[in-house]
Amino acid sequence: MQIDGLALMPRMNSTNTMQSGSRVISKESKFQSELNTAQQRLNKAAKSGVMTEEQIAQRNKDIKDASIQLEAIILKMMYNEMWKTVPKNELFGDDNTMEIWRDMYNEELTKKMAMDGGIGLQNYIYQQLTQGK
Repeated sequence: MQIDGLALMPRMNSTNTMQSGSRVISKESKFQSELNTAQQRLNKAAKSGVMTEEQIAQRNKDIKDASIQLEAIILKMMYNEMWKTVPKNELFGDDNTMEIWRDMYNEELTKKMAMDGGIGLQNYIYQQLTQGK
């Protein structure tokens, strides 16, 4: 991920499984492409001179959507790290299948949390990206 020239690529460490690491990279590349699209629209509008009210509203909507997605990614990373602290117990079905289900559940849960306001990161990100524009 890249914002204002800063690379924010998630680090893959040995505790991540290959499958989980590829999902993070896939989500990050989707987020990056959406961010690039929003940036291209902003650059196109900026080159034409003054932005119309519609362009400003679209830009702000794109920034808001990107900030919600970024908060969802951060929350999911936090949830995954928290689950690593829970001891595994194969007696009660805590196997690879359960990890896959938990990962999908955490993904949907964090998306919903972020859309409903999350922990406030999206508002901070949105304010920082729209400041002075």
